[in-house]
Amino acid sequence: MSAYSTPAQAGTSGTTLLFDRNGVTNGTGISHTAGSANFTIQKPGYYYVSFHGAIAPGSNVSFPLANQLYLQQQGSAVPGAEIAHTFHTSSDIHNVSFSQIIKVTTAPATLNVISDGGSFLYSSINLTIQRLGS
Repeated sequence: MSAYSTPAQAGTSGTTLLFDRNGVTNGTGISHTAGSANFTIQKPGYYYVSFHGAIAPGSNVSFPLANQLYLQQQGSAVPGAEIAHTFHTSSDIHNVSFSQIIKVTTAPATLNVISDGGSFLYSSINLTIQRLGS
């Protein structure tokens, strides 16, 4: 399952990133509603999750501006699935990515990408989730 968002969207600290379109889907084990932040895994097992996109500072922010994006599983941060960047100018754009293998022990399980830091813009984001096995 993959989902993405191409238009620039505003983000703030503590908010989840929205994915406005669904890409390739195979089966019903992983679902996402276009325009939402949450991905639902319907079956326990091991999954490979990868994220990439671009971020830039928002309007009227103070520099330096630290920002972090990370994967949440059932509302908790997934260790090793995060990226941090510190902006120093208003023209700074940074490509971000992370990937991680996660274990889902209880289904359904919810995954999303959340931000921590100041106001920012995000664009060309993509989240792909692949089931590896039991």
